[in-house]
Amino acid sequence: MENDFEFAIGMVFSNEDEAYYKYVAYAIGKGFGVRKGHTVKNRKGEITRRTFLCNCEGHSITSSDQEKKFERAEVRCGCPAHIKFKVDNGVYEVIEYVSEHNHAFVPEDQKHMIRCGRMISDTCKGVLSGMMKAGIGGTMAYKFLANEAGGSKNLGFILRDCQNFLQTESNKIMEGGDCQQLLNHFHRMQMENPMFFYAVQVDQESRMTNLFWRDSLSKFDYDCFGDVLVFDSTYRTNRYSLICAPFVGVNHHWKNTVFGCAFLLDETAESFIWLFNVFLESMGDKAPKTIFTDQDQTMAKAIRVVFPNSQHRLCTWHIIQNAIKNIPQLYHKPNFRDKYFFRLMYRCKSEDEFESIWMEMEKEWDTQNNNWLQRLYGLRHKWSSAFGRDVFSCGIRSSQRSESTNNVFQHFSKKTSSLIKFVYYYEDQLKHMREIEIQDDYKSRGKLKLQVSSNELLDHAAAVYTHTILEKFSEELMECLSVDVSGTTFDGSIYSYIIRCRHEYIVRFNPVELSISCECKLFESKGWLCRHALYVLNQNKSIVKSIPSPYILKRWTKGAKEGIVTVNDESLPPGPSSFNRFCTLMQKSFKLMSLGAKDANTMQIVNEHMQRANADISSYNASMPVANDASDDGDNEASLYDISILDPHRRKGKGISYGRLKSSTEKKKKKSSKGMPPMQIDNRGNIILVNMIS
Repeated sequence: MENDFEFAIGMVFSNEDEAYYKYVAYAIGKGFGVRKGHTVKNRKGEITRRTFLCNCEGHSITSSDQEKKFERAEVRCGCPAHIKFKVDNGVYEVIEYVSEHNHAFVPEDQKHMIRCGRMISDTCKGVLSGMMKAGIGGTMAYKFLANEAGGSKNLGFILRDCQNFLQTESNKIMEGGDCQQLLNHFHRMQMENPMFFYAVQVDQESRMTNLFWRDSLSKFDYDCFGDVLVFDSTYRTNRYSLICAPFVGVNHHWKNTVFGCAFLLDETAESFIWLFNVFLESMGDKAPKTIFTDQDQTMAKAIRVVFPNSQHRLCTWHIIQNAIKNIPQLYHKPNFRDKYFFRLMYRCKSEDEFESIWMEMEKEWDTQNNNWLQRLYGLRHKWSSAFGRDVFSCGIRSSQRSESTNNVFQHFSKKTSSLIKFVYYYEDQLKHMREIEIQDDYKSRGKLKLQVSSNELLDHAAAVYTHTILEKFSEELMECLSVDVSGTTFDGSIYSYIIRCRHEYIVRFNPVELSISCECKLFESKGWLCRHALYVLNQNKSIVKSIPSPYILKRWTKGAKEGIVTVNDESLPPGPSSFNRFCTLMQKSFKLMSLGAKDANTMQIVNEHMQRANADISSYNASMPVANDASDDGDNEASLYDISILDPHRRKGKGISYGRLKSSTEKKKKKSSKGMPPMQIDNRGNIILVNMIS
């Protein structure tokens, strides 16, 4: 608005918006607000007169005995300033104008607070919506935008406007029910990418009980790293007290990767069997070699049913907690804990050795602690499940990896959190984890400085392994320098070496087939050769020029994902919504903004093109009929899914906590009188499956 601009009788504007915003711009420049006044219509319902008023016009009419929670300050003082238009065929002509006010104007530093001048642009709305989906609150989002704009004065709206907008968006998301909106979201994801998979289970009332979903990249990751699976169900995450249960694996950089996620209403065997069957179906019926869980008996039962050929390993931390609870008098005795407990847990080389140590322990403690012998038998199957050096486990001994993934979602876990918001946050965190993996892949391109020069085994390892696995391999190679050989035998085809390194192990080597094995079973459990085997290979440098190919697992190499076909979510064309178009333009304009900020001349070039683009878009919009693009975004769709689904019952009780749940071994035997029993599902036969065809 020009500083010397003033309205005059006879001025003409092409439409109501032009007239209104011109008066608003004039008012903000002066320091007062604008309110729309009354209209006059003809018999056809067409507007013939329109008045805009100063926001201090008139007086508030309130009842003196009316109680209000918040009392607003009175600003109306009967100000006479207004502007009146005659409307003819949509054209607005000024026929009456009063510019005098009977109150002081708003100071310059407060003009950005005037309500009629505050408006959240479509660009800011898109950014705010994205931040809301990422779990960022309204205050932090507003601070970010204000900082980017150079201060709240330049932003065009205040914090309250930001919070109101986010609340409105949240209400839109929740229209039609939380679960229904969640299924609509999954349905849209599947329409964009047929590789997306989700499944939901409902009860007789059509209320959701259990849910599982995974995207196409999770299926691809499982194809590469699905040999070891960590499953944990110890966190409640939302207003329905559903349990969050992610499926977690280990990628080629020794970091977590997520194969999918589930919401469970309870921890019954039926829920776990349904979930594991759905997970197996989503992964093309490919079962993992090893599954890590806590000591939940119902979970173990479900694994025996669905994954009969997979090795079920228990979390060692939970086993230790179980021992502390059941045999505290024995566990806290050093001569028992060090001599037997940890030997059984970690240092058995074979099942025969495990049995031998167990019998020795029974004999020693049978007469002294007869009362605790039965409890030892109760722990036997748990100890034996932790033992098993020849079972591939990526070196994992606990469910901590899954729990650490749960911790990522923990700060978003509130008793008021909706399911759809949690899924948005989950998707954002998944993108972050994948970005870290891309960074690790990039870093693994170069060659690390090796600790030992001119070693062919280490050179080969540096060429094939990722940096993280190379460090672990290098550690074993360095330790092989300190081993001792106490004896060697040869039976005509295989050499047997007796190697001492803290403990005594036998290494068998076939020089013709270049096969090697060690009693420590490190390769069988972790996937890279141990120090004992590397010592033998180093002693045979004349025939061993590199790591034999059977002892390089592809899952630990730089090319772990090569040769597996996938459909990348990000390679798909953007959706038709205005927000997707906004995101596409933001990505393309980021580089342009960076180039334009280089110096004053480049900034001038960008400014000129931006002004030209702004004028072209304004001209285009003026020539086009008004179109409502809201339906483009799908926010107001009642349902994209042909089956109606209801939210679970709100499970509110003093006994329900949010966050980490206690495992079965941590729960007290005596049920708390303040607790609330988990809701039972009456019918588990009604199952809805929506998935792609593998």
